[in-house]
Amino acid sequence: MSIIHTEKALRRAACAFLGDRVESVLPCGSGLINSTYEVSSANEKYILQCINTSIFRAPDLVMENISGVTGHLRSKGVATLCYMRTSEGGLLFYDGEGGAWRMNVMVPGRTFEALTPELFRECALTFGRFQSALSDFDASLLHETIPGFHDTAARYASLCRACARDPEGRVSTCGRQIDFAHLHSDKASLFTDMLRDKTLPLRVVHNDTKLNNCVIDDAGKGVCVIDLDTVMPGTLLYDFGDAVRSGASTRPEGSLDFDNTHISLELYEAFTSGFLEGVGLNITQAELENLPMSAFMLAYELGMRFLTDYIEGDVYFRTSYPTQNLDRAQGQFVLAQDILSKTDTLSLITGKIYSSLKA
Repeated sequence: MSIIHTEKALRRAACAFLGDRVESVLPCGSGLINSTYEVSSANEKYILQCINTSIFRAPDLVMENISGVTGHLRSKGVATLCYMRTSEGGLLFYDGEGGAWRMNVMVPGRTFEALTPELFRECALTFGRFQSALSDFDASLLHETIPGFHDTAARYASLCRACARDPEGRVSTCGRQIDFAHLHSDKASLFTDMLRDKTLPLRVVHNDTKLNNCVIDDAGKGVCVIDLDTVMPGTLLYDFGDAVRSGASTRPEGSLDFDNTHISLELYEAFTSGFLEGVGLNITQAELENLPMSAFMLAYELGMRFLTDYIEGDVYFRTSYPTQNLDRAQGQFVLAQDILSKTDTLSLITGKIYSSLKA
């Protein structure tokens, strides 16, 4: 979880990058992991973050990944984050109390938690262009800063271990959710197996393509992709699936209205259209055919992560009430089941869009 820092600590961190030009440091953002602040300096605004080192145990490697990817994007003329350096020339400031801080120039524009089909398509176009611009970047050069981040089989194994330990005595309260995870465990290794046998190409993957990680300008156009902490090697399917999971649901993540939680075919079509246009020809047949399944896989995986955290006592995701992670898991599993029931329809939509783009 992110922590609250004192005003003195915030100013010290900000001044490490901007010297005496710091005017104010205020909390901002709604992320569940890092602590994020907005810094004002004359007419400029910056984002200051304290990296959660319990999650990102090697922040220097995180920043090496980010530096390599942003440099490559800039060389292709694609807008991306610009990180500040400390007075000593580094990308990180270590405060001596376990905090690793970084700062980037604030990107003008807005982020959204929910979008119209038109704006969702624009986000998809931006994520697709991100993928396309990085298609010739050697993903093997990136550090795996969170090993097995989207290894769904490993997430399932972690859940099984948590159930066996039952450290908080919560397993008896979530039998239905555990049963769902078991029921679909045969699918868990699908993408990792396909990466291993090279059916899927290894790519640079953002790994956290929620809507609020795409900045939209006042004209409704995508500016750039942000929050690059989890940029690592993987498959394009992780990015597509996570975006659809988070953005094409009829109810927002965290909603308790499970009866009305479904995959929106309209939003799926909007995102797929923008993403495939952005990616262009930089997609393989195996990737294309598995786009619908990726939405199921990412919802299933996140549901297991929430469920594991609930069983272990809410040690990873920030919560505001005791059963929030269990409710989050149920929401993802309901969505995953609906996606699975509609995969044939989603495949038809995907094929129709791709054919029209090739024409």
